[in-house]
Amino acid sequence: MGGRVGLLDLDVYGPSLPILVQPDDPTVRKSPPHVQEGMVEPILHKGVKLMSLGFVSPNSGVPGSGPNGGAAVLRGPMAGRVVSQLLKGTNWGELDVLVLDLPPGTGDVQLEVCQSLSLSGAVAVSTPSALAWADVRKGVEMFGELGVSTLALVENFAYFVCEGGGRHYPFGKARTLAAGDDDDDDDGSNETTSDAPMQHHHFMPQSSHVFHLPISETVSDSNESGKPFCCDEPNGNSEVFSKLADAVSADLLLLQHNMMPASMQGHQGSSSTAMVVTIDEVEDSAFDVPFTQLDIDNSHKKFTVRLFCNEGGYQKIIGGDDLRSRNPKTGEVEENSSSNSGEGDGKTVQHGCGGGSHSSDRGSSQPSITVHHHSSGCADNSDKKDNLFPAKISKKGKYGYEV
Repeated sequence: MGGRVGLLDLDVYGPSLPILVQPDDPTVRKSPPHVQEGMVEPILHKGVKLMSLGFVSPNSGVPGSGPNGGAAVLRGPMAGRVVSQLLKGTNWGELDVLVLDLPPGTGDVQLEVCQSLSLSGAVAVSTPSALAWADVRKGVEMFGELGVSTLALVENFAYFVCEGGGRHYPFGKARTLAAGDDDDDDDGSNETTSDAPMQHHHFMPQSSHVFHLPISETVSDSNESGKPFCCDEPNGNSEVFSKLADAVSADLLLLQHNMMPASMQGHQGSSSTAMVVTIDEVEDSAFDVPFTQLDIDNSHKKFTVRLFCNEGGYQKIIGGDDLRSRNPKTGEVEENSSSNSGEGDGKTVQHGCGGGSHSSDRGSSQPSITVHHHSSGCADNSDKKDNLFPAKISKKGKYGYEV
């Protein structure tokens, strides 16, 4: 498709990229002197930049490194450091897309990635079996709660075609993803949403963004040989992969322009825009939520919020007592708060991406968060009572912070 693409294998417990892709020169080398010290160069193969723990020298001291590395016995913190090093210690250069191959589950690797990067989207891979779906659902829900949309869902080993031309489904037919999705081929023997309801089914992509990959001898031979079949001439197996690539790339383009991806359109509560904040005192400016910054000044007990857009930036200073008195999800003053929210001038922040109180003069579809600036002489009673300061902040998810 002509894009500049990187592929990073982050399954540090069982790196498989060196088996699936076997470059002519798999050596990982240090970056040139003009690049930041300690960086390494990714492996370039067929125009794609690659990196995996399996390509790293076994002399690196990291368990499981190298093409013939032993068992990767890594505790959570160690796994997180390895993931961070592969992400930030590789000189990726200019890329349009960096694809991250994550291990199954919702463990330390996924959390490290979500907290270190502003992910554009996720693609979930499963099989039609109930056992695989149990893990996939949890993963989709985790990414959704962290603000990362699942742009597509791939059902691997969905079926095989016998010599007579018939389709057979060894793991069961395709499953219903969300309320309202119908499967005409479902014969009633398979699980549906009504049979096993999912609490956060709205995180699942639309049925048009679900792709079924057959059991294919061609794909299996490519995996065994280390030569990706997508590098060969187009064949019957490549059609579904092309559709998957088209769907994901189209959604990434929509997200880049702060528009709702096609995989999420039609879901209850979705809107035409995502991840944008507008502020009353700064007219005609839409601020990108993923680039929001939060800093803390413990000496003055203040927080500084910085927002950015194409036209520039905006900064707001919020007192710790004011922040402490508000609901972290809605921004509303808690009823049992001891802070006097009536002091100071009110500032309203209109959010296009998340729940807040609804302003009556702007319509019920525009949630808002109200922030009050207190005078400098106002005592920090809540801070003294609740011992908020000294405090520290850490990045959480795509556009969240934890105080």
